[in-house]
Amino acid sequence: MHTESARTQVLALAAAFATGALLALQSRLNGRLAETVGGFPAAWVSFGSGLLILSVLLVRAEHRSRLGRVWVAVRSGRLRWWQVLGGVSGGLLVGTQTYAVPLVGVAAFLIATIGGQALSALLVDRQGLGPAPAVPLSGVRIAAAITAVAGVAIAATAGGGSGGRATLGLVPVLLAFGVGMLLAVQQAFNGRVNTVTGAPTATAWLNFATGSATLVLVGTVPVALSGGPERWDAPAWAWWGGLCGVVFIALTAWAVQHLGVLLFGLVTITSQMATALVLDLGNPATRDQVGAQMLTGVAITVLAAGAAAAAAQSDRRSARRSAVPASPA
Repeated sequence: MHTESARTQVLALAAAFATGALLALQSRLNGRLAETVGGFPAAWVSFGSGLLILSVLLVRAEHRSRLGRVWVAVRSGRLRWWQVLGGVSGGLLVGTQTYAVPLVGVAAFLIATIGGQALSALLVDRQGLGPAPAVPLSGVRIAAAITAVAGVAIAATAGGGSGGRATLGLVPVLLAFGVGMLLAVQQAFNGRVNTVTGAPTATAWLNFATGSATLVLVGTVPVALSGGPERWDAPAWAWWGGLCGVVFIALTAWAVQHLGVLLFGLVTITSQMATALVLDLGNPATRDQVGAQMLTGVAITVLAAGAAAAAAQSDRRSARRSAVPASPA
């Protein structure tokens, strides 16, 4: 049993690392698509394609049955109605990606998102919004979150200069920070929904359905006023953001049950930053920003994730010891 638990923990950590890399890649894909077709149309393509992929699974009665469990849980009170709306955060994330990434780049967008996510995850774990029990705010956890924010702040100010991307637009950065705070809440809600569905793909479908509705609701008027896209000739690789989102949501819904929102968020921070660096190094427009200061910020963030992992393991051991009933005298 102990070996199985340890294997699950390792797999959950690997899934968390993969979701961070996918988020960085999705940001690049959706940002590039938005440069051609516009922000909201790119977001619609990304979320709509993901919803289409997941809807294929609805032909299976088992998949429809697992989705039906959500409505049963809401009616019975096992789930609150607002706990099934995690996809709203996902829709806003993709919408913000398509707006902010062309303006500030992948790394800067993720840095702002990570900052919001790290702070919000503390409160999410403390309030027990996810499927795991509430976790008190320990000094190590608070220090890890603060250190993560410090690391991303150092990386965010790399490549300075009046013409560099470090001179960030205030609006896209604030939007990315706010979306990052919502992302931690989404992860917690998805974990709860996944305990009901028992299938990450069913949880992902619900996310894409609510996220798509959100994007249509907030984007229809702006697109109608702007006249819609005039070009559709984006590179073929830029159209795959929806698939990244499908895998991202499915892995998140499973992994957060085993790691907790704070630890999951800090592990994804590490892979987001690493992948963003690779993407920026591969882009001639951002390659010169990857220097010693940005790498220092990434290293600090990785250390923060390691500290959070150690604290989480200690908390789980303490919780297991507390849960063992005392032997009768």
